[in-house]
Amino acid sequence: MLRVIFHIVIILIGAFFLEACDNPQPSSADLLEQAERLVDSYPDSAMQLIDSIFYPEKSLNRENHMRFLVTQVQTKYKTYRSISEDTLIFKARDYFSNRGKEPRMVALAWFYSGCVHRERQEYEQAMYHYNIARNYAAKNGDTDLQGLVQYNIGDLLAEQGSHKEALEYYKKAEFFYVKSPDKPHEKQARCFSAVGRMYMFLQQPDSAFRYFHKGLEIAEVAGDKNLQSLLSQNLSVAYTNKKQFDKAEIYLRQSYSLNADSAEIPRYYLNFAKLFTGIGQTDSVTWYKEQLKLHVKDSKTNNPLKASIYRFLAATEKEKENFSNAFNYQDEYIHVVEEIANARLQQSIYEIQRKYDYEMMKNRHERRVAFLQLWAIILLLAIVLGGSFFSWYTFRQKTKYLRTQQQIEILRGVAAELNKSLENKILAKEQDLRELLLWKFDVVKKSALLDQYSASKMNAAELVKIFHQIVYKGNKNGHWQNILSVFDQMNVGVSEKVKHMFPTLSETEYKIVLLTYAGMSVRDISVVLCISPNTVQTYRTVLRKKMGIDDLSLDTAIYLKEIFHN
Repeated sequence: MLRVIFHIVIILIGAFFLEACDNPQPSSADLLEQAERLVDSYPDSAMQLIDSIFYPEKSLNRENHMRFLVTQVQTKYKTYRSISEDTLIFKARDYFSNRGKEPRMVALAWFYSGCVHRERQEYEQAMYHYNIARNYAAKNGDTDLQGLVQYNIGDLLAEQGSHKEALEYYKKAEFFYVKSPDKPHEKQARCFSAVGRMYMFLQQPDSAFRYFHKGLEIAEVAGDKNLQSLLSQNLSVAYTNKKQFDKAEIYLRQSYSLNADSAEIPRYYLNFAKLFTGIGQTDSVTWYKEQLKLHVKDSKTNNPLKASIYRFLAATEKEKENFSNAFNYQDEYIHVVEEIANARLQQSIYEIQRKYDYEMMKNRHERRVAFLQLWAIILLLAIVLGGSFFSWYTFRQKTKYLRTQQQIEILRGVAAELNKSLENKILAKEQDLRELLLWKFDVVKKSALLDQYSASKMNAAELVKIFHQIVYKGNKNGHWQNILSVFDQMNVGVSEKVKHMFPTLSETEYKIVLLTYAGMSVRDISVVLCISPNTVQTYRTVLRKKMGIDDLSLDTAIYLKEIFHN
């Protein structure tokens, strides 16, 4: 029976091993889950996680693979990457639509499928997908997603020049964004900004200014300086278009003061230069042009902004008939445009390279899986054949093992008793030695304390003399040797280390170092060495300088413990 169970377990382990070989990245499901959590707030981080998932068709089950396709397009869309070739999302759209269990995921799949059609300039298909996404978002009661869909329908219509229709969708988006659980003020203000732009296109500046100001008020209430800066800049552009340059300057300066991104400073210089060009303030234009020339080479300035700067500089130089400078700036403009095109080409090449690498890794993985499966089968056969022999051998050794185990337990008990007896003897010996050393040290200290009365009280002096005769065999200074003996027994090797590390110490300084290390106070040291406490303190001050102790808060004894203990 045991052998049958053993064989079944081996077969199950082999099946699990084969399945594991077929999954090239077991952590892929966790990576996908993390990416889904981060995609709305931190799309760049989500993109890194998505890119780190290798061979999603094999690493993920079918449902997670479909989620991966949606999240991949979502992250690329939010990080401004091209999604025109990501048509696999249509499979995810159909998969979630047929299941119909997750309205939010269905809505996301239809929405981002619409975004793919929109980038491919298939506008009718894009609008069709957006409308279906809007219906699923409404079924799910997801106001944030409804606002997103409405806003993008507005963008799609605006791109087609249908500004009046786009206006209505931006307003609908604002209606849903008010109820958004995440940054509703920011989304609402952006909708008002979009509505204002549409009114500008429709030649209704009063309405445009009204919505721009409403957006700015919301940004101010929310305390969002970045959004305030953006809306102030929109107002400046709107007032510039209306030739109201004084108000345009006020809002542009307000936007500039709220800006916290140093990389945007050249853009403000460009806007100021354009504004003052319209006003005709040549001195201001000249100053801002000089600032543009200084910042255009800055590494923080992105290429699209550089292109705008060079185009403006070329135009202004052309107006002044400085054709040589105009041609130079035009050449720079062309060069930057080429860099932008190359960057886009590099992105395309990067996508192609990723697909190539993916295919190579996929082929390597499949070859490796086939190789491992072959060896797994061979290994399982060997295990099954060896299982019978192993069962017989195990049964044969079981009795011998039990007898040996009994003997080991007996020996362990004897060893434990012997160890316990030995430990008790060692502890008792250490305790006796410690008590003896402490007793001897105490006797020495008391002898030194009696010695301070020898000069003033005869009886005490006689008593000290007799005590010295008994304890030190008539040698009055022998107490130091006894102290040193006790010290060396309690602190092995420390006295020699002191002499080695500080060879220039005098005899008194040497003694003070040892007694300080032993934990004696200034008064105790003065009694043992028969000198005044002030003298001891003076010695200790000199010793600190010799030892290089600059920190006044560091205790001398602690310092000595640290250096001699190490």
